[in-house]
Amino acid sequence: MNEDKMAKRKSNGKPGAIPRWLVAIVDVSLVSLGFYLAFVSVTGELQGLQIESLIILFPPLLAITVILFGNLGLYSKQRSGIMPIVRALTTGVIVIDLLGVMLAFWTRAFVLDRLIFLLAPLYQLLLLLGWRILFWYLEIWIHGQKRLLVIGSRRDAERALEKIMSLPKGIFEVIRVLPPAELGKLPKALEEADAVMIAGSLDMEEKNLVVRESFNRSREVFIIPDLYEIILTRAAMTQVDDTPVIECHDMQLDFLQLAIKRICDLIFVLVLGLISLPIQLFMGLVIRLDSTGPAIYAQERVGLRGKKFTLYKLRTMLIDAEEKSGPVLSNEEDDRVTRVGRFLRASRLDELPQLYNVLRGDLSIVGPRPERPYFVERFQEEMPEYGLRHLVKPGITGLAQVAGYYATNTQDKLRYDLHYVADYSMLLDFRILLLTVPTIFNREAARGLRKEIEDRADLARYE
Repeated sequence: MNEDKMAKRKSNGKPGAIPRWLVAIVDVSLVSLGFYLAFVSVTGELQGLQIESLIILFPPLLAITVILFGNLGLYSKQRSGIMPIVRALTTGVIVIDLLGVMLAFWTRAFVLDRLIFLLAPLYQLLLLLGWRILFWYLEIWIHGQKRLLVIGSRRDAERALEKIMSLPKGIFEVIRVLPPAELGKLPKALEEADAVMIAGSLDMEEKNLVVRESFNRSREVFIIPDLYEIILTRAAMTQVDDTPVIECHDMQLDFLQLAIKRICDLIFVLVLGLISLPIQLFMGLVIRLDSTGPAIYAQERVGLRGKKFTLYKLRTMLIDAEEKSGPVLSNEEDDRVTRVGRFLRASRLDELPQLYNVLRGDLSIVGPRPERPYFVERFQEEMPEYGLRHLVKPGITGLAQVAGYYATNTQDKLRYDLHYVADYSMLLDFRILLLTVPTIFNREAARGLRKEIEDRADLARYE
């Protein structure tokens, strides 16, 4: 296919991408409409003090809507299907409603009927879901299905293909896998592609070649990053004399960041600890009734700077589950997990006793998940950069947990963890905490390790 044909196919008479500011305007309009419908349903019409209350409440609530939706990823390109959008919207609407109740109380605007705050999220969720599902399909129509060229070794390509094939139809169509040894065929392969994914195992010169040739033909490029490229996300361009250089900053938190993070951890623990204590006591009783053994499970983990500590969880497996097998990672058909344990894992309630670890200083609320010494040693042999995730305190939830799944492979989880360490900020912690809520309702995120792909014929047909 020549360049003229490609350009014609790419444009197809469709408009450009929808501006995110326009999406935000529609969002806040629908949030406002949801409140209005709730008011009308309860009171019949707006009058007097109710109108004054709305004037007080709406500006901060609408600003909160944009900030909240932005941090929930609702203004980023969606390449993961509709369900992540549904979970994010549900979380956002619930938080907006709770903050609305709090603002109404603080501003003495609580002349509003409380039933309004029960109906408003229902209207808002229905309106926003309809709009966002329409918007998702509209973006798919605007951008069209991208014909994707995957470049990498067979092993790296297999991992990339597994992820791509799990996406909804209409986003990507993999047309070919090109091994690094066949980069001489790149120009011809690019003629049929809209985008390129570099799946790894390329040296710097090869990556430069792929990016240069792709950009020369106006093709999008997706790169699965290695450690060097993750560190560059925090780098700054400077110069030494008249030579431009990239300055890579230390990947450790400074004193102020550590102090603020610790204070936030303690506040979070005190609040959530008091709220969750009855739940922990009840679930402990249910665990004892469901299977023999203690309700609390203690396990050695590796924390800050490689220091070992004892981590506590509600027990989800049979007692002495690894007595015969030794240390093994859980999988989605693990018969060692108890009936109650499956519920605890799916809801993440088994993590609640780790609030005690946060209080002791072993954990933070947000950070890379701590792993057992056996697996840390094994992973460090396979991936020498694995130890860099121990430059920050581990956490109950982390970027790898909200962006990936329980079944996400270790290399991809490490990429998320290193990105967290390299690009740490309180805002990032806030985003991860927000995204943890919809993740709890994602069944896929709570599953164990998937079995290896049994049939590799899918890969062969692209070669």
